[in-house]
Parts: sequence; structure tokens; C-alpha cells
Amino acid sequence: MSKKEQKKAKEPEYKLETVPMDPRFPNSNVTRHCWFSYVEFHRCQKSRGEGHESCAYFQKVFKTMCPNAWVEKWNEQLEAGVFPGRI
Repeated sequence: MSKKEQKKAKEPEYKLETVPMDPRFPNSNVTRHCWFSYVEFHRCQKSRGEGHESCAYFQKVFKTMCPNAWVEKWNEQLEAGVFPGRI
């Protein structure tokens, strides 16, 4: 095996994909979709338990669509017990 083939064999495979169209959010502004997915992910985890596979969709959506600064702020608010959404 050549060095190039060895290097390629060591590199992890990435699958790039986008979030599918959601008819509840037809406009290009994704703020509501981001917020909804974040809240639904945490509701799902609360009702079904952490790591449940059906919650993965909402996690994928909010991690794709939401700015990291928003997610960090919301996580801090959740930990402090002052998050404005109902989970």
C-alpha cells in the first residue's frame, strides 16, 4: 500500500447533508425553525430519556441551523433554570 493510500485509509468519512424542507417553516428566515428544534430536542430527551434515537433529528436540525452562540447561551440558561421556553 502506498503512502497516499494509507493516508486516505486513515481519514474518516464524512457525510454532508442538509436539513430537509419543513413545511411549517416555509420562509428563508430560520430563527423560528432553530428555536423550535432546540426546544423539541430537549422535550424529547426529557420525555424519552437522554440519547434516544428519535431525538437525534431535532438535535441535527438545531446544530445545523442555530448559531453556536445562541446554543451556548440557551444551554447556560437551561443549567441556571432561567430558560424562557417550556421544556
